[in-house]
Amino acid sequence: MRLSLLFVAFGLVDGGRTGTTSHSKCTYRDSSPDTIFKRQGSASACPVPQDVTVTAPRGTPFMPLSQPELDSIVEWLGSSGLGLNLSDPSSPTLAMSDNYISHIETLKPNKTDVLDYLRGDSSSVPRYARVMINEGAATVPGVVQYYVGPLPISDTTTMRPLDYFYNGPNGPKVLYSGGLFDAPRQRAVEAIVASTMSGIADITLDLTGLVYYGSTDNRTNSEYFVQNPYSTDGTTGVVWLPWRRFAKAPWDQPSDLYVSFDIAGTDASLYHLRMIVYNLVVYNSTDDLRAAWSAGEITKTPKPTTNDSFLDKDRTGAMRDLEDRFAPTVLNLDGKRYRVDTVNNYLTYMGWSFYTRFDKDVGIQFYDIRFKGESVLVDALVQYAGNNPFQTGTAYSDRFYGIGSEAIRPIPGYDCPYHATYLNATYTSGTSVQTISKAICIFEADIGTPLTRHKVYSDWEQSTKGSKLVVRMISTLGNYDYIWDYGFVVDGSITLDAYASGYVQANYYRPDDAGRWGPRIGETIAGTMHTHVMNFKADFDLVDARNTFVRTGLVVENVTQPWYPERGAFESMRYDVRELATEAEGLLDSPPNGQAMYTVVNKQQLNAWGEPRGYRVVPGVSNVHLPSPRSPFLLRSGQHAKQAFAVSRQHDTEPASTAALSGNVPEAPLVEFWGFFADDEPLQQEDLVVWANLGMHHFVRSEDLPNTLATEAHASLVFAPQNWGSGGENTRDLANAVIFHSDDTDAVGVPVPETNGVDAPACLVLGPDDELLGAYTG
Repeated sequence: MRLSLLFVAFGLVDGGRTGTTSHSKCTYRDSSPDTIFKRQGSASACPVPQDVTVTAPRGTPFMPLSQPELDSIVEWLGSSGLGLNLSDPSSPTLAMSDNYISHIETLKPNKTDVLDYLRGDSSSVPRYARVMINEGAATVPGVVQYYVGPLPISDTTTMRPLDYFYNGPNGPKVLYSGGLFDAPRQRAVEAIVASTMSGIADITLDLTGLVYYGSTDNRTNSEYFVQNPYSTDGTTGVVWLPWRRFAKAPWDQPSDLYVSFDIAGTDASLYHLRMIVYNLVVYNSTDDLRAAWSAGEITKTPKPTTNDSFLDKDRTGAMRDLEDRFAPTVLNLDGKRYRVDTVNNYLTYMGWSFYTRFDKDVGIQFYDIRFKGESVLVDALVQYAGNNPFQTGTAYSDRFYGIGSEAIRPIPGYDCPYHATYLNATYTSGTSVQTISKAICIFEADIGTPLTRHKVYSDWEQSTKGSKLVVRMISTLGNYDYIWDYGFVVDGSITLDAYASGYVQANYYRPDDAGRWGPRIGETIAGTMHTHVMNFKADFDLVDARNTFVRTGLVVENVTQPWYPERGAFESMRYDVRELATEAEGLLDSPPNGQAMYTVVNKQQLNAWGEPRGYRVVPGVSNVHLPSPRSPFLLRSGQHAKQAFAVSRQHDTEPASTAALSGNVPEAPLVEFWGFFADDEPLQQEDLVVWANLGMHHFVRSEDLPNTLATEAHASLVFAPQNWGSGGENTRDLANAVIFHSDDTDAVGVPVPETNGVDAPACLVLGPDDELLGAYTG
């Protein structure tokens, strides 16, 4: 996720057209409504666009482990004489106090090794596995990560703690109570929850209309959710369970009941009830609750509504005018203009080329992006707030649940355009290889505006079509679907877009809250304020790995000028250009009023005018960070989300800003992001990494039901060329452009459009207003 290489100049990769200087006129065609839908055999029908292939210059160094490789590692761990004393992780009697393998996946290769391989300086990249073992039988139980290799298994294979990845207080170990919530622990928690709640079922039925006798008991009509984080540093284990109706979208059917348990350690006999909260009144035991209930001392609040029709998404109401017509869509009328190597997950498009990788934690990643050379990593985090023990103490790290493992197949024509190209997502989960069919969609899109256009009085007029390649992944993480778009624009820009939609995690509505944590959005529910933060990593190698981060501020100052003597001192603007010297300056906020430009440049690589070549980091929509810097639930585990941008030196020992298991140990995470900056390394002409946060402060509204609207729940970022080329902007070689010259006319004096030989295909239905001839009026 952190690899980048040399710039490669733009050039068409389709190979289907060559440059031309002949003029081409657009003619009026049959405009009957069914022309475009005629069968392929018809002379005027557009052919279905076919995928076009490319062969990667080198086989991908990012291949996931195969099932035989996984099996060989499992066998070696069990028979290597390491004394691991492993139990079968699939055993139905597996206990928390056992040692067992939790997960195995490919260890991400070091950037230096991959660079050598892709440059041809080595024949292969060393291959290792990352192994996560639940060590419940250890003197100090926990979940420990190791690396095993080199692979394939041989006499030289070893297993070592993965301590060079993690700078937290416990190295590659998370103490047990902050570790995995896997099957053995789920069974232990379920046992005490079912026992406790069945004993007060008559009370909960009266107060909330909900009962719980266990997840498999037919009398049960409710469910609970295990709050995150459920530990502080791995030594404690405290959880609050909100109670919800077991039905459609339970996130939006909460009750006013919350129950807390202590679930620390591997001995389930020590698990116990801590307290019960109803109507914000604390009861320290079931006996206290029953005594108050029997005495009629409990003030009841409204039960959660049983009318859940407000959660339906089926179409209702009268159809809007002309809504019976098919909505606009993306079409590849002349065939696809990108190429894909599905074996190596390698793509080329209009001068761009890159490899992709997929894993369980974060999903799709990009490597060796040739044009500007940078890579991207995504992580997501959500912090909630509210006036109850569950909402106040909730801070999800979606990486914990597996952003990649929760990827879904997009719906053709709705989630992705028709005729998109799809890639399977293959990753490892536990000790098995998993594949999500067609989880990644790839398509070229019209960006909706021309990249450049201008009319020069009566001399000439031009317009250059704007397009980009989009690689999209969608993951369903509980109540939300996240959409991630990575766009590669033909002008050399890279766009990052993140969207959220789904069911909000609603709060129980209390009139006395007075909307301080969100407005009322239903009969018994209120919206819950929360913040989504998604952390992206971009490793810049602009031409080479010697880069500098520059802040160009727009400052206002008082000046006097001899040509304005009557003005005296007056306000004017200028640039204030400063380079980040060391990592002590590397934690950055978004510039107020946008009055600064962040740029990564290579001072030793100049364009024709002597300007350092670089790329801008352009904030887009909603580049937010956590509003609460000292929340105990994200104390040290959420450091990566506490500033808009950060700049650090690239190190193979700092591959990610967080870790999947950090979310439940906020005081002792595996990765402390601010530790990357503690050595205060120099940043000028060094190998730099930019960490950028996107997200949304979700101000919940009634329009979030049934599902949040993605139009507003949207965040974006652009990496844009800055003095990158010597010949100006990077679109002059594009053939999908038109220019009119006033002195280049036909026989009757009408300026003729120059379209570079690229015209709309014959199957596209055009009307009189689409005619190019005559569009230029001089």
